[in-house]
Amino acid sequence: MILRLTGGAALASAFLVLSCAGGLAQGMGNLAGNVAAGYDRYSVESKSADLWNASGSAVLTLDNPGADIQVNFGNSAVTTPASKKAAGTSTDQWAYGGDAYWRDYAGEFGVNATENTISTGAGKDYLSGGFFGEFYALSDLTLRAKGGRLQGDVDGWYGDSGLVFYPLDAVAISITGDYARLQHNGPQLTDGAFSIEYLPVRDVPISLSLGYTYARYQRLAGSFGGDANIFMVSLKAYFGGGGRNGGLADYQRNGATNWDGAPAALIAATF
Repeated sequence: MILRLTGGAALASAFLVLSCAGGLAQGMGNLAGNVAAGYDRYSVESKSADLWNASGSAVLTLDNPGADIQVNFGNSAVTTPASKKAAGTSTDQWAYGGDAYWRDYAGEFGVNATENTISTGAGKDYLSGGFFGEFYALSDLTLRAKGGRLQGDVDGWYGDSGLVFYPLDAVAISITGDYARLQHNGPQLTDGAFSIEYLPVRDVPISLSLGYTYARYQRLAGSFGGDANIFMVSLKAYFGGGGRNGGLADYQRNGATNWDGAPAALIAATF
C-alpha cells in the first residue's frame, strides 16, 4: 500500500520541520543538511497542474577535505484540475536514496542512487542512479554537471549542466540546462531553468527561492505534451555547514549537496 500525502499535508509537515531545523543551524559538527517545502505550477498549453513538494537531506562529513555520505528523502504531490473531458487527478511520488562523494576546496564529485515510487494506477517503481560533480571555479561561482540512468517501470537516461553565481553572501542565482530521454517510445525532455535564492537573515538560515523553467516535452502521451512553463516558489532551512561567513555559498558548499539525481522537470514525464 502506498501512503498518500496530499499537497497541503506535505507542505504543512515540511514547514513544521523547517521551523525546528532553523534552531539547529549551529554546532552540528560533522553533520549538516537541509529541509525544504515548495510549490510548482505547471502550465502546458491549455492544461495545468499543481505540484506540492517536501524534501530533506542530511550529510555526514567523514573528513574535510575527504569523503561524505548523504541520505535524501522527498515527496511530490501532483494534482490536475477537472475539465469537461476528464476528471481531476491526484498523484504522489516518493523518493529516497543517498549519495557518496568526495569534497575539497576545488569542488565535489560523487555518485547518487534514488528509489522512486509513483502512486498512479497500479503504481510505478524505478531506480535512478548516476554521477555528479561541482567545480568551485571562483569564490562566487560554481560550475556543475551530472548524468545517469533510470531503470525499472521507467527506463531512460539524463544529462544536466549548470552554474551558480553568488553576487552577495545572501543571494544565489542558478542557471541549469537539462536533457532526458525515456525509452520504449517515451518522451524526450529539454529544459532551461533559472532561480534566485535569498537568505534574508543570516542568523536564521531559512531561505526563499523563486524560479522559472521552460521545458519541451516531445512525444509525451497524456496531460503533459508540448511546451511547459513551470513557476516555482520554495522555502529551505539549512542546519550545519554555515562556515565562517554564514552565506549561501558556505551552506551549499559545506552542507548537503542538492546537485544530484534526475532533473526536477522529469517528474511530469514519469506519470
